[in-house]
Amino acid sequence: MNDRANDEKLRILQERLAQIKQKDETPAPQEAVVEIETPKESIPQNEPTPRSFGWVKYVVIIGALGYGSFYAFNNIDFSNIFASDEAIEKTKEFVLEYNLNFPGEDEEVKNIAITASFEDESSAKAMVNDLKEKGYKCDYFFLPEQSNSSEEIYKVFIGPYETEGEANQEVKPLKTEFEIINL
Repeated sequence: MNDRANDEKLRILQERLAQIKQKDETPAPQEAVVEIETPKESIPQNEPTPRSFGWVKYVVIIGALGYGSFYAFNNIDFSNIFASDEAIEKTKEFVLEYNLNFPGEDEEVKNIAITASFEDESSAKAMVNDLKEKGYKCDYFFLPEQSNSSEEIYKVFIGPYETEGEANQEVKPLKTEFEIINL
C-alpha cells in the first residue's frame, strides 16, 4: 500500500507540474482598453482654466533685489570704496588739535565740554550768555584761531575742569550732546 500511495502522489505531482509549465508557456490574455467618449454638452464651457502663480516667485526675487539695491545706495558710503589711496591717507592723517590757554589756571590736564558749534559769532555769544545765567563757567572760541582746523565755526564750551568725570557731571543736566576734550 505504501508503493501505491507513493505512485499516486507522484502522478498527482507530475500532473500539477505539467499544468504549471503549460501556464508559464501560454501568454496571458491582453486586457482590452475601452475608451468611453463623454458628450461635449456635459463639460461646462464657461469654467475658467486654473491659473499658474509661478511668476510670483520671480516678482518677489526682483522686488527683494530692488529693495536691497535701494537700501545699499542710501546707507552705504561708497566714497571710501572708490577713493584713491592718497585721499584715504589724507583723511587718516588729520587729527584735530586744540591750543586753548586759560589764564590763571594750573598747567595740569584740563578738560572742557564742547556743547555747540555755530557759524556766526552772535549765536555763540547768545548761548554763552544763557549758560552763564544758569551758573555755568563757559565761553566760546573761533576754531581756526585755537586749533589746526580751517573750518570757520565758533565752538561753545563749558569748563575747564580738572577731571573728565567732573566735566561730564557738570554738563549732563543740560541734556544736550557734548564732547569732552582733554587739553
